[in-house]
Amino acid sequence: MKARIATEWLSGCSGCHVAVVDLHEKLLNVVEDVEFVRAPVLMDEKGYPEADIGLVEGAVRSEHDRKALQKMRASVKTLVAFGSCAVFSGPSGIGWLYSREEILATVYNSGPTNAGQERPGPDVPTLEASVVPIDEVVPVDFYLPGCPPSPYFIAAALKRLLSSDSPVLTGQSVCAGCNRKMTKNPGAALRKGAVTAEDDKTCFLSQGVICLGSVTLNRCLSPCPKTGVVCTGCNGPRPDVITEARLDIRHSIAQYMATLCGIDPNEVRSYMERDAKTYYSYAMASPVMYKKPTVELREWASLAKPVA
Repeated sequence: MKARIATEWLSGCSGCHVAVVDLHEKLLNVVEDVEFVRAPVLMDEKGYPEADIGLVEGAVRSEHDRKALQKMRASVKTLVAFGSCAVFSGPSGIGWLYSREEILATVYNSGPTNAGQERPGPDVPTLEASVVPIDEVVPVDFYLPGCPPSPYFIAAALKRLLSSDSPVLTGQSVCAGCNRKMTKNPGAALRKGAVTAEDDKTCFLSQGVICLGSVTLNRCLSPCPKTGVVCTGCNGPRPDVITEARLDIRHSIAQYMATLCGIDPNEVRSYMERDAKTYYSYAMASPVMYKKPTVELREWASLAKPVA
């Protein structure tokens, strides 16, 4: 008998659902073992049929998200937080920096496209007080971060859930799949705002460019550094950054750059704090990040605001 899979799409971009389709011929192999009974981008199923596995994309941002997630949890045996928004709240988690009223006032009262200052009516789902990953609302059995997860890891995860003879999902960082080499480069300056570098064989950090590959979990096969662009951390923090209370993104990057280039760690940390909306954007609203004793995301974000 085929395993039944249901999916749901909360506050997200649908990219994780599209990644399932990107399995291409692997999808045919998966379909031999499973039956999709609910998938918003693939079929018109409004209900929540019983299923063995539930894949939930997106964070919880509205009253609708919360109710849909609870229905999914009640209808499936195994629930998977599918993609970085579901696992960590993802880019929509930047809303965690502001109150609900601040967001509504900015969009509807002072927004350039709403001169009448009209607010959404009662037929529109109410925004929650903040943004939260799905395990803040319901129990989660399995986590598959990525923005979106690589089709390779989607297939590997499904095989792992469906069979005891399945590939191991490692906790390696993006650096493990990058072919660039870390080399000492004394005197290299911090290149603020850079997302690429001239030498395509040398680690970005060795060239004074901030890359988050060393602190990011590999659920993507490292395509960005391989093609000449820095890792932005879209898969979320690597496991030890999550579990060790005082290990943080900016501390780790600052230490690497100090060792490789001799750049003052305080310069790196200060810059990353002021650009926290960029460097912490994928996990900002997750307690694994904002509850760290050395992390003050709301304070850092306020540093980046223009002075009146």
